[in-house]
This record gives sequence, C-alpha cells and structure tokens, in this order.
Amino acid sequence: FQGMPSDGYTPMIASILDHPGIMVKLDTVFDQSQADDYDHVFYSGPLDGYFDYKLGRLGYRTLDFERFTYEGDYQGCAVMNYGDVDVPFTRITEHKHFAPWESHDGSVCYREFSRAAEPDDIPSYPIRQVAEKALLSDYVALADKSTGVTFVGRLGTYRYLDMDVTIREALDTARGFLEHKAAGIAVPTFFQPPL
Repeated sequence: FQGMPSDGYTPMIASILDHPGIMVKLDTVFDQSQADDYDHVFYSGPLDGYFDYKLGRLGYRTLDFERFTYEGDYQGCAVMNYGDVDVPFTRITEHKHFAPWESHDGSVCYREFSRAAEPDDIPSYPIRQVAEKALLSDYVALADKSTGVTFVGRLGTYRYLDMDVTIREALDTARGFLEHKAAGIAVPTFFQPPL
C-alpha cells in the first residue's frame, strides 16, 4: 500500500507554513552562531553540520538521479525498488502516481543511483555502522550541551525515517515544545533520541 496526503504534500506544507508565528527564509545559510537570534531553533539539517563538522563527518549515502520519460504507464506505481545485484540503480520513481487524482498519458520517471556522499553532496541516508555510531555519540554529547535548539528529522537525529514517522515525530515535537514552554521547563535537545 502507498499512502499520500489526499491532495499531496504541497498543500499540507503550505497550510503549516501559513501561520503568523512562522517566517520562511529561502536560500539562507544557517549556522550555529545565528542560534542566539531566535527564541528557539528546530534544526533539521545534518547534526554534524550544525557544529561545522568539528568532530569529523558522519557518513551518509546520497543519490544521483537519471530522468527519463515514457509514453504510457512505465511501472504502475509511484516507487519500485530494485534489489538485484546486477541492477545499478536502487529504485525508479514514476511521478504521475504520486498524484492519483490527476490523469497523464505519459510518465516522467527517475532512476536513483546510491553512492557514498562527498562533502558537497546532499546527505540522504545515514550510515549507522560502528564507527558512525561512535561519532554520533560524541555529537549527541555536544548537542546536549547546547541550549535553545532541538534537533529533528532524519538529518538532525541521524536516523532513517519514512514520511509517516517524520510527520508523527514533528507533531509530537511541536506538542512537547508547547507543553515544556507552558510548564516553564527547559526544552529538550532531542525529543527523539538518536542513539
């Protein structure tokens, strides 16, 4: 089964951001030195990046995409995973199936190729093996000494998360933040422990 918000993610996110207490800044680099400019920061970027990689870089996989089009229906679903060792890509996404309320004769598809992330790549999937977990432990200890920031999401907690879990944790974090503020209790650095 595949689940999508009834009208897709765009209207859902637009509705969340359409709040008088939320200001959106695009194309703006954030670094730890700016944290004092805000009452509280919810940081969803790479945990190691928040600290300017001072303890070293956590390991990630990233993705390269190869676009192709197809007349008709290529695979009959939004995402098809390919686990065969002889197939060089990990999955194909067929975007028209992300919007089943629309009708399209052709398809726009992408093959996804996974590889180790380099410093200038977009990190996608945390590598949680022994060495990375040891470094993660050091970053968690460093984060726990921080104030005014809560680390959230896949990159902020260095965990693989599906969208349903991500949304649930975001709602739980918002609720927890409001409860802590109302009670005058310090807001945790992590509502979801990375370790």
